[in-house]
Amino acid sequence: MKIVTDGRRWPPSPWRKIQIGFARWARDALRPDVEIQAEGKTYRFQCEGKRDLRRCMSALVKEAGTCAWIVSEVRPGEVFYDIGANIGLYTVMAAQQVGAEGRVYAFEPHGANFARLVDNIAVNDLAGIVSPCSFALNDRSGLIPFNYISLMTGTSNSQLGSLRDGEEQEFRPALSEPKAAMAVDDLIDGQGFRMPHHVKLDVDGNELLILRGMTRTLMRADKPRSIQIEMNLRGKAETLDFMSRHGYRLADRHYTRSGLKKIAVGGDPEAYAYNAIFHPQSA
Repeated sequence: MKIVTDGRRWPPSPWRKIQIGFARWARDALRPDVEIQAEGKTYRFQCEGKRDLRRCMSALVKEAGTCAWIVSEVRPGEVFYDIGANIGLYTVMAAQQVGAEGRVYAFEPHGANFARLVDNIAVNDLAGIVSPCSFALNDRSGLIPFNYISLMTGTSNSQLGSLRDGEEQEFRPALSEPKAAMAVDDLIDGQGFRMPHHVKLDVDGNELLILRGMTRTLMRADKPRSIQIEMNLRGKAETLDFMSRHGYRLADRHYTRSGLKKIAVGGDPEAYAYNAIFHPQSA
């Protein structure tokens, strides 16, 4: 729907009411609300377009292992870091697990995704539990180019300081934004962020940089008791070695629904990204 004006006055009546009314109807029709009911809990999401809607409609099956990990391991009163929160599917799920005495820090540097994340925090009445963070995480604090692979909500694979996606394919950014980046260690030691009990790390290939920025956190006596990391082609071996050297063992791994389909027809399991769950070696 296009409304033409010279920028100094409303379109002339009666077209003004017709055009604006239709535009509002189209907006509401294209921004459906999704309510997911599972295991006695209700999760609500506002969708901007087809990517948001697809994420919400497949939330419990696309990464069923992530859902099972959150439900089985995250307890009331704990602290959860959702690094790469996107529009907040797992933020909302984790927030309902930790409850009013817990805290979820949701990190999402993509501008459109962050706006939808905030909407979904509000529609689930979680403002007192979730702290949304629009800055990026890295191995150091500073100002770094954030390269948008797409400006649409629900998209992934935008990159901090790189023009290669998680599968090492070059891309031309739709937009490059100077983005504030922080190291997790600096947030905890200098900014008053609570220590995490659990960390979900899914940033399309930059996981190792963020892990290096939380070295002190991983070496503490009260270190996180579970960490889920998306293992991409970039830095997979280095990430496994890093976690081992910092006192963590690989406890489990799970693939997305599409990855499982490819493996079922003969695909090499090591050729596809998967989510690895790590526990402290002493656990």
